Amino acid sequence: MRIIVFIVLVVLLACSKEVEIDQVDYERKIVVDGWIENEGRANVLLTMSSPFLTDYDSASIRNTFLNYAKVTITNGKGESEVLTLTHQDEFFPPFIYKSISMKGETGENYQLEVSYKGKLVTAFTTIPSLPDVEWLKSEAVSDSAMVISGCVNDDALNINYYYSQIKTLHFDTRFHPSDNPLMNDNLFNGKQHIFQVKRSNQPDPLNIYNIDSERNILSDEFAITDTVLVKISQIDAESYRVLNGIYLDHLSHGNPFSLVDQKTHTNVKGGIGRWTGMASLNYMITHEKAPQQ
Repeated sequence: MRIIVFIVLVVLLACSKEVEIDQVDYERKIVVDGWIENEGRANVLLTMSSPFLTDYDSASIRNTFLNYAKVTITNGKGESEVLTLTHQDEFFPPFIYKSISMKGETGENYQLEVSYKGKLVTAFTTIPSLPDVEWLKSEAVSDSAMVISGCVNDDALNINYYYSQIKTLHFDTRFHPSDNPLMNDNLFNGKQHIFQVKRSNQPDPLNIYNIDSERNILSDEFAITDTVLVKISQIDAESYRVLNGIYLDHLSHGNPFSLVDQKTHTNVKGGIGRWTGMASLNYMITHEKAPQQ
């Protein structure tokens, strides 16, 4: 029996040949990765999508970036601003469109418009009210590790959506989503809810930049010596659907610029990606040892 199996394998290997997969006709789309927070400026990264089988190197990735677009935001009061292309090292290519004078406000809505080589892309988002965070604290789980947990008082009159981001000083260059960063109040509407803010290597929603390297601690824990900046945000229903859809799609299976799955939810018309408003509270978490008795 083993001889027969071996012969079959040899025949199959001998008959195999290299197969080339042709790319289907692919329409490139403008990819928007944009957000605005209360008291913060608008941020928009623009790239052009590519077929899933594209080979990537630094030059090809740089070529996906759109640095000659006109990007405009308009708030619900009718005030508008054309965003300015600025240099920011943690991205590659290291450029991002930012507002200079306009900052986000809770309860306000924002229309985004991108014009590039005859293409027009639009998106709409709102910044809801701030989350009612009761507390956020650390707790030691060993001599070398801690976990971070929080508690929100959920509003019974509305369906609420929450989003958590983290930045560990000396390891992360900027905020990125925590592990399992999204939650809604389906199971705790109108009640206090305790949750854990977990450490992660979860990249930014469209995987525009890399974050911290491997660390010798459990994936959902922090080193007890860490200083962790935590951002707890409330987002609207559409932003929740968009971010949740992107995460479920596993960031297009590791290809940050393809997003070929047209079923992935987006709130960008004429393109793909996300334009997200966030009402955020910021915390700095360190672990303080209890005083000795």
